Amino acid sequence: MDQDEYRRRLRRVLDAHSEDVATKLRRIVEAIGDTVESLQIEVFPDQDGEGTFDVWARFEGRDSYVLNKPIDEHRHLFGVVHHETGWEPDVPPLPRGLSADLVVDTAADWIDSVWTRTVSRPLSIPVEVSSPDGYGTATPIPRVRPM
Repeated sequence: MDQDEYRRRLRRVLDAHSEDVATKLRRIVEAIGDTVESLQIEVFPDQDGEGTFDVWARFEGRDSYVLNKPIDEHRHLFGVVHHETGWEPDVPPLPRGLSADLVVDTAADWIDSVWTRTVSRPLSIPVEVSSPDGYGTATPIPRVRPM
């Protein structure tokens, strides 16, 4: 499987979860308070290079524990879990020779598209999609500039 085919297969799986992620993003946006300085949406690829990953959202600002408490149940936007019978959801394994950059770029592009369809009003805080581990060739993606 080449890079383009991998991206298409992964995107099909991600697109099937778009409505669930959109619901979580709406709840997160509704919870933005006066002390939230930014919203970070982060893609964490696995360290083994197999192709699994998680996508988390978090508020930044003073006392992040308190800031993120209201969104605890919505922060985990997407994740791949290892079960005895395989991965859930059934994302394609990352082919040998392809970098986790591809996973991050595909997931970040998907999150960006879900955000665009879901959040119609401008926010007063910056929103960024990134990978804190430095993966991705198209990240960080700044979604919203402060008003």
